[in-house]
Amino acid sequence: MKALLIAGSLLLAACGSGDSAFVSGCAAVGAMEPICGMRNPEDIEVLPDRKTLLFSQMGANIEQGTPGVLSFLDTRTRAITQAFPAASHAPIRPAGFKENWGDAACPGEPDARFSPHGISLRQRDDKRWQVAAVNHGGRETIEMFELLTDPPAPRLEWRGCVVPADGTYVNDVAVMRNGGVVASHMFDKHLPAIAGMSVGLLKAMLGIDTGYVFEWLPGGATRVLAESHGAFINGIEISPDDATVFANVYFGKEIRKLDRKSGKRLGAAPINHADNLAWDSKGNLLAVSHADDLPTQMACTKQPGNTCALEYAVLRINPETMAFSEILRHQGAPMVPQRSPRELDGTLYLGTYTGDRMVAMPYPPHQ
Repeated sequence: MKALLIAGSLLLAACGSGDSAFVSGCAAVGAMEPICGMRNPEDIEVLPDRKTLLFSQMGANIEQGTPGVLSFLDTRTRAITQAFPAASHAPIRPAGFKENWGDAACPGEPDARFSPHGISLRQRDDKRWQVAAVNHGGRETIEMFELLTDPPAPRLEWRGCVVPADGTYVNDVAVMRNGGVVASHMFDKHLPAIAGMSVGLLKAMLGIDTGYVFEWLPGGATRVLAESHGAFINGIEISPDDATVFANVYFGKEIRKLDRKSGKRLGAAPINHADNLAWDSKGNLLAVSHADDLPTQMACTKQPGNTCALEYAVLRINPETMAFSEILRHQGAPMVPQRSPRELDGTLYLGTYTGDRMVAMPYPPHQ
């Protein structure tokens, strides 16, 4: 513990020395078009109409669970509408459940403290569309929704929640066709803080295994994937056949490939500080890697909502071989520190954990 305190003090001292420039205005730069008027659009999914994006507008501080919302973006008009909580919705309590896609122990619909993080959208075996959203507001849960696409506009109906083990701190989630999920746990949420920083995060920054991938199945069965442990498990994705899981080990400097059933490690891509993952239309994985040093990133997170001019890279990964190539590296206007890449019909959309915008740009062609 003494060694951890010393190392943590050194890290905190370094974090205090960082500096980060901010981007102002909302003008395009070259082919990069900012879409402003958002609040921390952390994760992005494409709706089946291939015209609308669902995205999480994350609260300013996930550790405190400050409120956020789920929203729709019409990619043709750039109109943003709130998906959840909807303006006129009344919270559902257990007695009012029509269908429960989550745990029997779910205490009811989230209240006004709802604070979304990672999200996932998938068509189930029964042809219905399921959304899962990590929630830090008022409780640590994975909220389940059904996406309804009938006219006049898409909407979300809450369908229950998954309640992870006590102390779990979820980052991202991926829905399976059977209605289950795999999710990433970063570090023990209940660990104390040193100078305002969680001991769990300090351990992860030192390369100590603090997190893992876990699976939840309808009916409540939960298990940890055996070889998924790592230093801060971040973004997660699952293969179309639900056989393979891909997990970003943020401070472990790799994107790990796992067999879902056995939990065995199948391979890895040596990518440092990888955040969210997403599939492109050709069956490749996309990942964002943060290029700036830790002090600079920490300085940015101390300015919630501001648009930082941090450097990032977007990588395209072959899921079979885990070979990868860099398709974009950028710093400065018009974009911000990236989290989530999402391709839609030749356009790449990029979201962020701190800022007022996402960006749209032509998706770099395959070489």
